[in-house]
Amino acid sequence: MLGSTEDIPETHPLATPVADWLDYPPRTGMPDELFDSAGEVRPHWELFLASLRELGLPELTRRWNEAKHLIHENGVTYNVYGDPRGMNRPWQLDPIPQLISQSDAETLEQGLIQRGRLLEILMQDLYGPQRTLATGLLPRQLVIHNPAFLRSCHNINVPANRYLHLYAANIGRGADGIFRVLGDRTQSPSGAGYALENRIVLSRMLPDAFRECQVQRLAPFFRTLRDTLRSIGPHNRDNPRIVLLTPGPYNETYFEHAYLARYLGYTLVEGADLTVRDNHVFLKVLGGLQPVDVILRRLDDDYCDPLELRPDSFLGVPGLVQAVLAGNVAVANALGTGLLETPALLAFLPGLCRHFLGEDLRLPSVATWWCGERVACEYVLAHLDELVIKPALASTRLEPVFVDELSRVQREELIVRIRARPGDYVGQQRLTLSTTPVLEGKRLQPRHLVLRTYLAAHDDSFLMMPGGLTRVSAAADTMVVSMQRGGGSKDTWVLSDAPVSEVSLLQPGGQPVALNRGGNDLPSRVADNLYWLGRYVERAEALTRLLRAVFVRLTETSGLEESRELPVLLRTVTELSKCLPGFVGEGAAEHGAGEAGGQAGGLAAVVPLRGVGGGHFRMP
Repeated sequence: MLGSTEDIPETHPLATPVADWLDYPPRTGMPDELFDSAGEVRPHWELFLASLRELGLPELTRRWNEAKHLIHENGVTYNVYGDPRGMNRPWQLDPIPQLISQSDAETLEQGLIQRGRLLEILMQDLYGPQRTLATGLLPRQLVIHNPAFLRSCHNINVPANRYLHLYAANIGRGADGIFRVLGDRTQSPSGAGYALENRIVLSRMLPDAFRECQVQRLAPFFRTLRDTLRSIGPHNRDNPRIVLLTPGPYNETYFEHAYLARYLGYTLVEGADLTVRDNHVFLKVLGGLQPVDVILRRLDDDYCDPLELRPDSFLGVPGLVQAVLAGNVAVANALGTGLLETPALLAFLPGLCRHFLGEDLRLPSVATWWCGERVACEYVLAHLDELVIKPALASTRLEPVFVDELSRVQREELIVRIRARPGDYVGQQRLTLSTTPVLEGKRLQPRHLVLRTYLAAHDDSFLMMPGGLTRVSAAADTMVVSMQRGGGSKDTWVLSDAPVSEVSLLQPGGQPVALNRGGNDLPSRVADNLYWLGRYVERAEALTRLLRAVFVRLTETSGLEESRELPVLLRTVTELSKCLPGFVGEGAAEHGAGEAGGQAGGLAAVVPLRGVGGGHFRMP
């Protein structure tokens, strides 16, 4: 353990005594990010741990409380469906960052760039000549019968023949120390904005450690993404209008949509803010219609256009597919890229990589077998207890099944379902995810982690974000890493062996805000919401003034029997607040508002009435 020096050589960096709160007991037999297989602290963690020891738990706790206040003040939220707090649930961040050495980062970058190139080529083929299907490299069932394959987007025009402008991969490290891809996120990858917010919070909380560890900055990645989106505009490439299309405030990651739009300088829009006229997309603003050149979407494929795709969608833009086919607007990522998220494709990527690139996958996927192939199906059925059973298609709503947790009856039922429809299932190797330290109370505790890192298209290749979104499990005894299931997140520090340049896209602190009274560029939906906000604020102010007048009369020293205006005021309060029946209609006489000079009853709280024999009034 970190807090004990009994078995540490005298020359080891941790040979000096450390505080008890730094004791870190990883689970026996589990791979760990802080310790290597020999039980030694990994070299790239030593400088950070020394900084924590110097800081001390009381100071770390004080800074962490300030950081949590900053998260609250910034309104950083994540909507866990079914949580009573709903959209007000604070973003879960751990104060201990996840550290990645430069060598590990280079390994990830090389593997992910190769993977991004492979997926680009695959998209070009599947939405083009489809040679992989004709030659049998990929089963037709996984494409033609896949709801994620958009037939209306076949032979679609995409700028520079690029489908993936922002690509993300979920990565886990197994017991053998090898990184493996658990899944690809290709249609509207989420989390990049949260990774940026995590970085801002942690760099302000631990500025000394951040500087001493030479953490690589995230701003160059987002600058590359912004340049890429600017370059794909079919019109007005010098200054294209770029919008970020969001499903709306009820989406789980809506905060990120608003945050990224503000950070990148884009207009945040919903489907109702856009319209298609003559195969061109326009933004509806107070000054009229303004043409849109690029749409950075956070909608899934089938919700983007109710005319061509999902007819019951109220989130998309009718006619968007036709505008894209006409080459008048660019969508990032391109429509149809959700096909690459099909879990069964992982089983065929090694062969596709050798076919298209003449190379083996540098960053392997977690071992996957598609049950639609007879040999693979028999292997899955023979090794059920070692596998996780998942749906073959991403559109199938089926939770992953950990077979070794099933009863005998449930296991037999699963076998029957697989044999009946083998093409609907895949078996995946059950990866023992590595653990990482999190601050739980006053101690460091291990949690399993999954790293989501990002690539931005850059020229004919990709640029990897030097960081990412690290997610951790809710408890040490579960391998399920999900924010929807109570998990948390970490800032991800990719360390550098050389000093890093201080690049930022944020506005310098203390810079005055430029005021602009012009409103012609304001989306009409936003203007309408602001109008009604002002009206309701005005009504609330009028009601507050009226209540103050009522309270003044209720606390007068003179007898209320002589007050003639009080009943009128009380009835007015009821009419304005709509708190019926209140002091009007049926039962009004019981509250004293129906009689001139009667005792007044019924406001917001129970308040003693001066001069009325200690009576009380209550809100109806």
